Amino acid sequence: MAEAKRHLMALRGTSCICQSGKRAGECCLAGRYWFRAPACVDFKSSSDAKAVDKCYMKELHSCRGGISGEHLISESIIRLLAGDGEFRISGTPWLAEGEWKVVGPKSLTAKCLCVRHNGNLHPFDDAALLLFRSLKEVLEREVESKSYLISGHDIERWLLKTLKALAASGNLASGRERLAGEFAADVRIVDMLSDVHAWPRGAGLYCLMEAGDMMINHNHFQIAPLTNKEGEINGLLTNIVGINFVLLLQPALLPDIPQLAKAVFRPGKITVRQPSCLNEVIMSWDDGERHRGDLQLSFVRQV
Repeated sequence: MAEAKRHLMALRGTSCICQSGKRAGECCLAGRYWFRAPACVDFKSSSDAKAVDKCYMKELHSCRGGISGEHLISESIIRLLAGDGEFRISGTPWLAEGEWKVVGPKSLTAKCLCVRHNGNLHPFDDAALLLFRSLKEVLEREVESKSYLISGHDIERWLLKTLKALAASGNLASGRERLAGEFAADVRIVDMLSDVHAWPRGAGLYCLMEAGDMMINHNHFQIAPLTNKEGEINGLLTNIVGINFVLLLQPALLPDIPQLAKAVFRPGKITVRQPSCLNEVIMSWDDGERHRGDLQLSFVRQV
């Protein structure tokens, strides 16, 4: 017990694994457990705010600064995943099924957010960048055993804002048929972006990888919207750095997606085992549930 206490005290004095630069005990090490609080975003109106046409948050009447160019996929993430190579995307209506297209960091923008709301959502870009930078680091080279910490809610909200931008700009398709971009009526996008507790029980991030599955770390970003019988959007199937995820917005659709029966809901940790080290990306959640489901990846070979 004394040894465990000494270890905990020493850990509290180290740099926090959320990469904030602060000491762990002053940041995300709450007692004996790691917890990264979700980013706080403020969409409240002010005296000089208004509704800006084409901003998908104009219903709040808290727009400011005119319409801006929103990257459908965060520019920083395109640059990260491309590295020294190329970044490719598939699943848009202007690509044939199974076709990939190389895009640059300045590509894929749409005027669907005002300046203020575009800036409000930036913390989600930061969280996604940390997640994918951490995964690339531990997947592409052996590093000394290391831990990283990210708020899972911020990753969910990054995927949701990405999905909304793709929908608002007409860049989602079912097959080659362009979707109208309408979400199911009970999907409250603005509420879900602003408040992590506004997500219905069972809605959120699912990981489809199972024990024994093979994956290849790549610089692709694959998207496929999930729709109900009326063609309304209620989720997103995506493959990023070789890992398959589903963002589900309507829990009622769980029985309609057989793959989710064995999927890990809101995984607590992604573990990557290299020949000489073990790294983990911890995802913290503030929903009152226990998240012990882990995604475990083991290095096989270079490709």
